[in-house]
Amino acid sequence: MTDLGVKGEKAPGGPAPTLRASGLRKSFGGVEVLHGIDVRLGSGEIHALVGENGAGKSTLINLLSGRLRPDAGHVEMNGEQIEFRNPLAARRAGISVIAQELEVVPTLTVVENVFLGAEPTTFGIVRWREARRRAVNTLRELGLDANPDRAVGAMGVADQQLVEIAKAVVGQFGVLIMDEPTSALNLEEVERLFRVVRRLKADGVAVLYVSHRLWEVFDLADRVTVVRDGNLIFTKEIAETDIGAVIRAMLGSKSTLVTDVAQAGREITREVAAARQGAHRDGDSAQPEVRRSPPGRVPKSGGHQGPVTGTPGENKRPPAVELEGVHSGHLLSDINITVDDGEVIGLAGVLGSGRTELCEAMCGLRKVDAGTIRLRGVPTKIREPKEALAHGVFALSEDRKSEGIFGHLDVRENVVLNFDGASGRRMPVGARSNAVRAWAGQAATIIRKAGLTRIRAGAERRAFDSSRASLGIRCSRPDERITALSGGNQQKAMFARAALTRPAVLVLSEPTRGVDVGAKEEIYSAIDGFAGEGVAIIVSSAEISELMRLAARIYVIRNGRIVARVAREEASEEQILRYMAG
Repeated sequence: MTDLGVKGEKAPGGPAPTLRASGLRKSFGGVEVLHGIDVRLGSGEIHALVGENGAGKSTLINLLSGRLRPDAGHVEMNGEQIEFRNPLAARRAGISVIAQELEVVPTLTVVENVFLGAEPTTFGIVRWREARRRAVNTLRELGLDANPDRAVGAMGVADQQLVEIAKAVVGQFGVLIMDEPTSALNLEEVERLFRVVRRLKADGVAVLYVSHRLWEVFDLADRVTVVRDGNLIFTKEIAETDIGAVIRAMLGSKSTLVTDVAQAGREITREVAAARQGAHRDGDSAQPEVRRSPPGRVPKSGGHQGPVTGTPGENKRPPAVELEGVHSGHLLSDINITVDDGEVIGLAGVLGSGRTELCEAMCGLRKVDAGTIRLRGVPTKIREPKEALAHGVFALSEDRKSEGIFGHLDVRENVVLNFDGASGRRMPVGARSNAVRAWAGQAATIIRKAGLTRIRAGAERRAFDSSRASLGIRCSRPDERITALSGGNQQKAMFARAALTRPAVLVLSEPTRGVDVGAKEEIYSAIDGFAGEGVAIIVSSAEISELMRLAARIYVIRNGRIVARVAREEASEEQILRYMAG
């Protein structure tokens, strides 16, 4: 053993599993969040760990990887009881971790990130040529052809995720813990990653795989463990269970959030089958069959459902948002989109297609070089995010950690960040014009800078309590640090912040990334609620089933251009995939 921190005793019995956790308990602030969890990983096994956000998965991973120490219970590795002082000791002992939140260092290069803390050296001198070669080969196996000397901060979220994966799979290890490794990856990249994982399994590596995408679990894993509210619900062989049973175990009494669990399982299975068929089918094959979404799974979003080739229904008022001939940078070209009040439209496209860039252009993060953005029929220039907010355009970034939450603030402070605490009121969604809304925002800024306002703590508390209850944000107390919350609860906090601004337009990039099936339904309900209040919503998502669940129309983007517009009631996963692939 290498610097494990504790000398242990050999476990009795036959061959020992690679990693075993027995009776693990952990409390925070006097509240126990993990109640005697047992997990066993065997050599050459892929073991899935699933559960809702806040179920205890991340806490368990932190205990296994040396980031936390258990209050009770113990961990054995290769039959020896051990305790890690820190994550570096765990890594040196052969436990490699892909964290749910990106842990790359933006200012370092690709090769420096891949080998951070594990650089190949000779007499203390780093062998950079060898490091570059190994980094390039590992990333190519994952489908990324990147310059090893490029700064990681200049890369997109998906490419950063691949660098994070490369960092975990390079070098020597016996246990690989993967926490939501595919949340930023498209289907092709997921398939490449699966090939790498299966190769590691064949080499005898024990893999603990955590994912909210249940089709991945059933496609990849040998066994599955379900945890709920810090309790172990069951561990079963994949062949002995199904998606519906896993969802019921995850949600317990809340399983009514999924209208028909068995139907949900069938939809997930059909989605991946259609996705794979569409991704690998020759472009000359026959036109895909049009399938309708199952009844009850696609609620109305504001009542607007235009035809595939026609235009949206006539509206007495101008559209809430209209993009006409928009060009931005070298990618976006001739973008034309119209969204009415209370309507949800979707943006589909592979990573790098221009989906993210289009969302950035609409909220002032990317310059619009040509074309027009109209809000309520009025041409509007949005040069920076604060101007977008002043005009009633609220955006949720796909990168929640670095562009969404403020990690040094507590939950309440994050939620009420844009709340008009001086007056105790929210900005009205039905402002008569963009000019009025912009003028109100500028006036409020001048008053605040003059020091003529005071924050009404009581109003903020009431606003937070109302938002917390309506969105089901799970936190022990309002002043809890937001980074202590699960990813799903952090995302719900972002939706609560959006609700308190009362936006006219909501731009959502990957709104349910890294979110479990229960929290997903809650977020979908929140989006439906925004639409019901007349908010125009644009959803950009890599999950086609999500767009079909939410959007009245789906715009498919390829190489920075809109290549198709598909009405929800006439769309199928395969059809959209074919448009995406070209």
